[in-house]
Amino acid sequence: MMKTYFNKLKNSKKLNSEKNGMKFFYIIYFLIISVTLTYVGCSEVQNNLVTAPEIGTHPDGWGSDTGSVNFHGKYIYDNNAWTLTQCKTCHGGDYKGGVTGSSCLTCHTSSGGPQNCRLCHGGTSGHANPPKALNHSNDVQSLGVGVHVYHLDSTKYSADVECNECHLSLTGGFNSPNHLGENPDGIAEINFGTLALTSMGGITPDPTWDRNTATCSNTYCHGNFPEGNNATPIWTDPSSTQCGSCHGDPDTGNPTPRTNGVFMKPHFAFFTSQTCYVCHGTVINPEGMIYDKELHVNGEINY
Repeated sequence: MMKTYFNKLKNSKKLNSEKNGMKFFYIIYFLIISVTLTYVGCSEVQNNLVTAPEIGTHPDGWGSDTGSVNFHGKYIYDNNAWTLTQCKTCHGGDYKGGVTGSSCLTCHTSSGGPQNCRLCHGGTSGHANPPKALNHSNDVQSLGVGVHVYHLDSTKYSADVECNECHLSLTGGFNSPNHLGENPDGIAEINFGTLALTSMGGITPDPTWDRNTATCSNTYCHGNFPEGNNATPIWTDPSSTQCGSCHGDPDTGNPTPRTNGVFMKPHFAFFTSQTCYVCHGTVINPEGMIYDKELHVNGEINY
């Protein structure tokens, strides 16, 4: 019995010794591995590591500070980013927040949000034509403003001239293929409509727009007809045309028509703007004021 007991005790000590030896081995092994990794990691410091990108944010003044050099409207104007593709990428096609969760409609509350016509041009009295221009100018001498108001909100000479008489139709609004195109340049292309091309007395006008001189010429609207003067009005100068500029005497402004500079019956040299009503009483009154603008520059002569 005693012999058996001592043998068990001896075997137990031997087993514990072996276990302690294995523990010591693993401790030394892991210490060696740790020291090696630490040495390699510290000895191979890299300066060109690619860091995780930060979430994009707009610079100060981007939002509602219109006077800031970082204002988003200025960025769009300076970079011709009129399609708003960059905005949609983050804020969603409906501008309600997209991946950012920040809605553009919080500030752009009008119909269409950032795509509202009056946001970029127009706005006065609720219309979409300038003034204001894309750069927000209201100055008639600015090419983007010019005499839009005389053509579209005229209180003087004729009926309103529709947008498609000078520009391609924008059926479909902001997303119309005639609006911006794939590579917008911030310049409105001129495409004369049926009014400017109206043929009268055998003369078919050939309308031309010259951006360099800001003039249009050879249009029915400004006298390219048998008894007209074929005036070349300056887009940025309302005073460049008067009644006589298109038909009559361009120097005095007398509207009495002349053919090749000669007064022909039934028009006579002694006629004035106060005489026109005798034959054209549906259009003009005895004071020489056009009171039915729908009958002036309408493609026909009203007696």
